[in-house]
Amino acid sequence: MDVSFLIDPIHKTVTSVQDGYARAGELIGTDLTDTGTLWGDSADPDTSVQVIVADDSLANNTISRGFFKVTLELENVRLERVFAGKAVLNAYGSPRPDIKEQVKTLKAMRERVSFISAAEAFHWFEENTGGSPFSLEG
Repeated sequence: MDVSFLIDPIHKTVTSVQDGYARAGELIGTDLTDTGTLWGDSADPDTSVQVIVADDSLANNTISRGFFKVTLELENVRLERVFAGKAVLNAYGSPRPDIKEQVKTLKAMRERVSFISAAEAFHWFEENTGGSPFSLEG
């Protein structure tokens, strides 16, 4: 499996893209990227679901970039992360069947991505990480 999706919180779209991992910088508009692993297989380091964002996506002009949340379910446990700005979600390797079903098609991915407000993102970070990396003040 090797699938990639471009997530754009400003236009509130999720689209399928080719070679998303290799083209992430081009797709999101920066050469400086950061990768967050949403899910990985500890037994197989070549299998994971990753989200690639601009490396400053939570520091510079965050609120104007828009926010989204990706939620996967693993045996009734929610794997959830919030991101700012355009991003590429890439799933590759041989994920377990329940993860694979959630990321293998555009329709499935659209069900896993929700676009949220700055206030919702701020509160998510406060509740889940002990503090937000950005301020709601301009």
